[in-house]
Amino acid sequence: MRTVILGADGLAFRILHPLIERGDLPNFKRLSEQGCEAILESKYPPLTPAAWISLSTGLKPARHGVYDFWMYEDDSRIPRVQTKRKGGKAIWNILSEYGKQVLVINVPMTYPPEPVNGIMVSGYMTPSDQGEFTYPASFKEELYQAAPGYQIDLDLEGFFRQSNALDKLIDVTLDMTEKRIQLLSYMLKEKPWDFCYVAFVGPDRLQHSLWKELISLDPRATEYFRLLDKALGLLLDYVGDDGSLYIISDHGFQGVNYTFSINEYLRLKGLLVPGSLDSIKRAGLKADVKDVLKRVGLFSLARRVKKFLKHSGAVKFDSHTDVYQPLEEKIDLERTVAYVPSQSGYPGSFVDIVFKKDTPPEVVAEVAEDLKTQINPFTNGPLVDAVYTNEAFGEGPFARKEPHLLVLPNDSITFRMDIGGKHVWNETTQVRGTHQKDGVFYAYGPNIKKGFKAPNAEVFDVVPTVLQGMGLPLPLTFDGRVVEDIFIQPKPDEQSATTQSKGGLARRKLKKLLEV
Repeated sequence: MRTVILGADGLAFRILHPLIERGDLPNFKRLSEQGCEAILESKYPPLTPAAWISLSTGLKPARHGVYDFWMYEDDSRIPRVQTKRKGGKAIWNILSEYGKQVLVINVPMTYPPEPVNGIMVSGYMTPSDQGEFTYPASFKEELYQAAPGYQIDLDLEGFFRQSNALDKLIDVTLDMTEKRIQLLSYMLKEKPWDFCYVAFVGPDRLQHSLWKELISLDPRATEYFRLLDKALGLLLDYVGDDGSLYIISDHGFQGVNYTFSINEYLRLKGLLVPGSLDSIKRAGLKADVKDVLKRVGLFSLARRVKKFLKHSGAVKFDSHTDVYQPLEEKIDLERTVAYVPSQSGYPGSFVDIVFKKDTPPEVVAEVAEDLKTQINPFTNGPLVDAVYTNEAFGEGPFARKEPHLLVLPNDSITFRMDIGGKHVWNETTQVRGTHQKDGVFYAYGPNIKKGFKAPNAEVFDVVPTVLQGMGLPLPLTFDGRVVEDIFIQPKPDEQSATTQSKGGLARRKLKKLLEV
């Protein structure tokens, strides 16, 4: 049975459902009517690196080793950017061992590409297209012949300094996606395959900047989703009546109106000690100026002037949202008990609070309980949706040694990592899109129920579920489960034959391993 996984970074029902109802997405509508649909929860955390690796392995971070965009070497506090998992088998490894021909196209966190029984094209977090980003390496030349101008991802550095940046963002995202569909069509037609796993990053790239336009279903802003629907139609044609197709996203999305400065909160509680008082003074002065501008009605004008100067290049502004740059240099680590080192929580709508190794459990518990009492002064709603401790990351060789608190906020809230400032809570002046835990899951095929709304699943449930759908035995113990509810249960005589078939395949695989 041929099987396809279409992954879409940040794809959310908050955008899909209204577009389906409006008639813009006929192929997504076909999936919802002739297949299964469910919320795919991404909580540990709802961030691209960890979520995509869990989607691809069926494992939690403690077993695959990916928690953020960056990692620390050993016990040092020296970070480096992470581009792939540390451990665990991905579904393409498992299927290659079963003798299946695989095509893996642009799945995030797959650099450098690894040997597979088929072809792999690395995805997001590939440093450059100048190096080897395909397996086999010789496929790179063929790729550019099949899809001239192909891009692994958008080059966003300096992009928003241009005039009409948002309109151009739509154009370049559409162009990148059209090239990806072109390559996908070529590979499905010209290469042998049993399994194809392709990822599209467009939803995330657009929703961060254009959430207001997308949630209002602006025709220009939503053009991308109609193109994605076209790609889905192509895949459905190749799968045919006998194959299966799954759609997954690494997290959902939301619009943000409020921010909570988590490191400033920890500083005020005496748990975080800044590395320099100058930064606190500067942040306080900046907050005072901002408040004055708001009171006299000039804040929006000031933002437009700053934007003009930034785009023109007349004045250089430091970026403060670089997800690859941890914050250790701004913190006195010797005297600090707890802090959030990563900027990733701002676009990701979560924070991962790191405590010193010897922090008493009651201190960690006290912070967790106190965060649950924090109230948004603008809405009178609670800050926290959920708080998790280290256990949420699972057990394994890459389990964290120091205590952590993973905090997910309620809707319309995200976190800032700034130290200093006049207020812990702030209301944003413009709506931006950030991650949210509720992603997308669709399943379609001859053994899948039709028109069924399944219970919520989690990102690490995908691999065991797809293997089950392909009629293959599970070769290891996953952290995820098979989402049994989506499958049509075979009749007793069919079930007996299926069980014998699976047992025979397992015996053949074991015999093959013993012969090595």
